[in-house]
Amino acid sequence: MASLGKLFQLDQRKKLSADAVNVLINHAIFQFGGALSIIFVNLYLWRLTNSLWVNGAYNFIAILSQAITTYMIGRTSKKKGRTIIYRYGIWMTALFYLLIVLVQEAIVEHFYWFALLRGIAQGLYWVAYFTIVHEVSSNQNRHRYLGWNQMVMGVANLLAPALAGFMISLFDGLIGYIMVFAIAFCLFFLATIRSFRLKKETARHRSYYMKYLGQMIQRQPAFRSALWGWFIIGFPQGILMYIPPILIYSIFENEGVVGYLNAGFLTISIIASYLISRFAQIEDTVKYLWVAAIGFFLSGTFLTWEITVWSVVLFMVTQNLFKPLQANAYAAYYFQWIDRLPLKSAFRVESIVLRETIINIGRALGIVIFMLFSHEIDAMTAGYVILGVMALQCILPMLITLMEDT
Repeated sequence: MASLGKLFQLDQRKKLSADAVNVLINHAIFQFGGALSIIFVNLYLWRLTNSLWVNGAYNFIAILSQAITTYMIGRTSKKKGRTIIYRYGIWMTALFYLLIVLVQEAIVEHFYWFALLRGIAQGLYWVAYFTIVHEVSSNQNRHRYLGWNQMVMGVANLLAPALAGFMISLFDGLIGYIMVFAIAFCLFFLATIRSFRLKKETARHRSYYMKYLGQMIQRQPAFRSALWGWFIIGFPQGILMYIPPILIYSIFENEGVVGYLNAGFLTISIIASYLISRFAQIEDTVKYLWVAAIGFFLSGTFLTWEITVWSVVLFMVTQNLFKPLQANAYAAYYFQWIDRLPLKSAFRVESIVLRETIINIGRALGIVIFMLFSHEIDAMTAGYVILGVMALQCILPMLITLMEDT
């Protein structure tokens, strides 16, 4: 028993600071609001248009504008401070949902403007948030922070969609959707107010060093490969942001089922995230990425047989089992790169800008590829396209092995 207790005893160096806990709480509110509503924005558009193209175009515009915003806002974030950018990101997300509540079905006529607003808001938020993550964590406790981060996201994604699906199913027509979006607005407004609790940063480096990226890559050529890794990770994520909920709804035609199944899938993700936060070691990054890549490829094979209840469910179960492993392993590995670069922590904001820009370009391209090859929701082509995208994840551990050998 003593040895078992020692196994679960937490190393003091892995404990999170009060600032880290505060950031996690606010992020939990933000995530709950997003999880409550984001998949149902896609389903709302689907119910109004029954068009996979409209959903694809909405997500493409949102992700591409997020990538552009991320790249363009980096200099301002460095000079003005990440807390201001962080706050604006949350506030604009609240505005997004308030406008949906106001215009309701007219969103179809203006979905591209809504996509643009969402993309800008997300770009602002995630640049600031990931910069904050690096500031409130260290190499000793970063896996723990990222593990808790995944659990926060997992719990939010577990409870919120199920609650939203239940609420929507209580009402006829689309009234339930509007109620969910109104609650999301309230949560984001609360997160905006709480963002004023964050400490104002005392960063000494206000200069923006993106212009030195080429020189740093010349001195550290492997950093180019580290950036390509985010493109590989992002490529399938664009597709998975909106296709699975539509597939599930097309099979069951019930929003409640979409929410409940999503809750079940994410229970697996929460368990996986907890285990990662306790036991993962930065030295085993390549091993983790190989396991995740094989798991992703296996999940894609299910959809090549047929697109029906069993295959979609198995696909989502396997995805949610291995996604936290890949996300945490590569995020922790990439954060290590900041200390390897010539400018070290002075290049922190720039490294986050590059990460978010590249991963969103990958997401946008993934959506484009899917829209080109999958014209029908039940076409077998969709399964093979997704399988091919999953196979690309095997490049990631090979890329890291190559980086470490150079």
